[in-house]
Amino acid sequence: MSLKTVLAPVLGNEADAAVLKAACALATLHGAHIFVAHIHRDPREVLVPQIGMGMSASMIETIIEQAENAANEARAASLAEFDRWREANNLPVVEKPTATDGVTVSFETLVGEPGRVVARRARTVDAICVVAPSDNDGADAAVIAEAAMLESGKATLVVPQDVEMPAIKGIAIGWNASKEAAAAVAHAMPLLVTAENVAVMAGIDEDLTEEDLAAFVDSLRWHGVKATAKSFDASSGSISGRLQAEAREAGAQLLVLGAYSHSRLRESIFGGVTDDILTAARIPVLMAH
Repeated sequence: MSLKTVLAPVLGNEADAAVLKAACALATLHGAHIFVAHIHRDPREVLVPQIGMGMSASMIETIIEQAENAANEARAASLAEFDRWREANNLPVVEKPTATDGVTVSFETLVGEPGRVVARRARTVDAICVVAPSDNDGADAAVIAEAAMLESGKATLVVPQDVEMPAIKGIAIGWNASKEAAAAVAHAMPLLVTAENVAVMAGIDEDLTEEDLAAFVDSLRWHGVKATAKSFDASSGSISGRLQAEAREAGAQLLVLGAYSHSRLRESIFGGVTDDILTAARIPVLMAH
């Protein structure tokens, strides 16, 4: 069991560097190939329906040309960052599947509605890396992050913007026995079996007992995962805050969670709660839906 392909969507902004570093940390564990994909909208599809009546053909063409220039500049910025990152890490460019040792990379351009093209492309890889979007990144970054987590059907690594992605040696799992959490664990299994230690954290209540937690930990051990359990009272304050604290205490470099729903995900990713799992924890999060 191994992770062999990773998708890293980039937009030509400051977040590109964080996405590429995270993808490299993930790919290094199994010598995976990283598909770096620059994403941009088709200027004609975006602008033409929005142009009001009374505009001349030359004015319309000028606006579209400006949008095309902006898209080309963003792509050039992504490609320049890709080249710097590739050269700094001595990563070979490979365009087709081949038997090689170590991480390989390639660069491509995907044009269209960002959420749709990223979700479709992500379904052909083992994992996708995105940065938790901020208010400065624009709408497309948020659309890409949400599509990756909710529409791709694959594991999505979400990295806080100002957190350096470390080598993944210890992993924490937030377990609540849901199908989403089970999906996240299944996608993360290639990482779990190679981790030096795995801490399973769970809030205990009438729906999840100590016996349930022990059974789940045993299921991991059948795969050779070095797993230990850490339980706490689910009614004792914020679950997200407790997961963050326990993950930090366990020395984890990655937190595995289920992505629960559109509304809960938006709340978690884009703010609105005091205990924000993806930003306050300062720990990269691997999610699946």
